[in-house]
Amino acid sequence: MNRAAQAEEAGLLARLRALASSLLELVETRLELVGADLELQAERLRLVAVLLLGGVLFLALALVFVSVLAIAAFWDTYRLAAIAAVAALHLAAGIGCLLWLRRLVRSGPRPFDATIAELRQDIARLR
Repeated sequence: MNRAAQAEEAGLLARLRALASSLLELVETRLELVGADLELQAERLRLVAVLLLGGVLFLALALVFVSVLAIAAFWDTYRLAAIAAVAALHLAAGIGCLLWLRRLVRSGPRPFDATIAELRQDIARLR
């Protein structure tokens, strides 16, 4: 081989290495983005679980107090009003948690939106 062919081959090899390096950096960046998306989704899932538990708890308490209210309806004096107020408070808290949960689930971002957008940009650049 002559020197020109060797130089051309070395240049080609250097370009291939640079291309491979760029591709690896691109993959690394995308994997970091996927990791960040997974962390965000995990955080959101924890909040959803806490709100769901709160809603279920308050609705269960409301059911207990409604039951006590039905029993107390046969008692005399103002016990009825006190039990009704406590039951209404727990019922309102439970409904409030569940409504907040529904709004959170409906309005939240789609999982991996940022990752998908970046991958679409990468595909567009390659074309």
